[in-house]
Amino acid sequence: MLSPWHTIAPAAMELRSPLNSKNCSLYSTIRSPPPRSLARAPSKLSAAAAAVSSLSDTAAAAISSPSCPKKKVLVPVAMGTEEMEAVIIAGVLRRAGADVTLASVEDGLEVEASCGSRIVADTHIASCADQVFDLVALPGGMPGSVRLRDSDILQRITVRQAEEKRLYGAICAAPAVVLMPWGLHRRKKMAQTHDDLERSAEVNELEWSFDRNPEVLIPIANGSEEMEIIILVDILRRAKINVVLASVEKSLTILGSQRMKIVADKSITSASDSIYDLIVLPGGPAGAERLHRSRILKKLLNLQMQAGRMYGGVCSALKVLQQQGLLEDKTVTAHHAVASELTCQVIDQPKVVIDGNLITGKGLGTVVDFALAIIRKFFGHGRAKAVANGIVFEYPKS
Repeated sequence: MLSPWHTIAPAAMELRSPLNSKNCSLYSTIRSPPPRSLARAPSKLSAAAAAVSSLSDTAAAAISSPSCPKKKVLVPVAMGTEEMEAVIIAGVLRRAGADVTLASVEDGLEVEASCGSRIVADTHIASCADQVFDLVALPGGMPGSVRLRDSDILQRITVRQAEEKRLYGAICAAPAVVLMPWGLHRRKKMAQTHDDLERSAEVNELEWSFDRNPEVLIPIANGSEEMEIIILVDILRRAKINVVLASVEKSLTILGSQRMKIVADKSITSASDSIYDLIVLPGGPAGAERLHRSRILKKLLNLQMQAGRMYGGVCSALKVLQQQGLLEDKTVTAHHAVASELTCQVIDQPKVVIDGNLITGKGLGTVVDFALAIIRKFFGHGRAKAVANGIVFEYPKS
């Protein structure tokens, strides 16, 4: 029997039915700039990585050979689905070249996930009933798992997947709540991770603590990295931080870098009426460029710096902060593709660097640590550790 299903475990994806081997194949030191030579940050998104590994004999050829079709993956979502699990699976597999379909089991395409993020599915589950998928991956979350279980169409798809010896998998609550009632539950396997990067480093230490729940603004745009958005929102809200997603586009719905739709809470215009303890910019090159074009966001960032309040960014977002003059005399960590364009000091090894009121993250694979570092700064190590335990993420004891 699995542990209680409110504990979300991205690392606990169970995949059944091995691939046919005949198938096509899927596939510190501080230094002054420039020049730069950064260590690459390995991906630690274990559940999605397990799926990529299981499809690893087919994706590379699918990309390089037109005669081999892309692997098809179904990720069903419902009201109460764990947003990190759904978005990370879809995002990572799309990066690997898979054809991923997010399918809603609800009447509409927009679903409100377990921590309040609103995601727009690609299609309804009914349109998938007669399709053949190489992998059906069920995200967890409550009551999302119950709503997946109660979908007759999804049950037929997944049972047929098992009977025809194709891959299917589930995370956290979904094995017990969905697969077990359908008679498809098997032994659970945990993916192991190996951490070779320093989690975080801090210079010019500054107190961030408050006697209230902090207010955090996350501006988003078309082309923003949806995995970074969802991980930040989900983890920060688990710590009872008030998070506002604000679109800089004309619409509240943005289309992310991996073609997933996310619905913001407010427009940037509406959000600009409030004061935020922290403003965090997600990455994604196209999204960062669109964030940079927002005059309202530029004004908010300048006011944030002048008032001595906290701000930060991940990956491509650091270029926006630099263009605003917000990295002057600062020390950061950065993705190798971004670091060469920065004129401030860059630390190669840590996943996260905090310099006074600035926090920076190396890239997508380090966003969990980035979010937990924010929680630690606001509330202390104890709450960060508790949140990490809740998502089955290894975190230092002290």
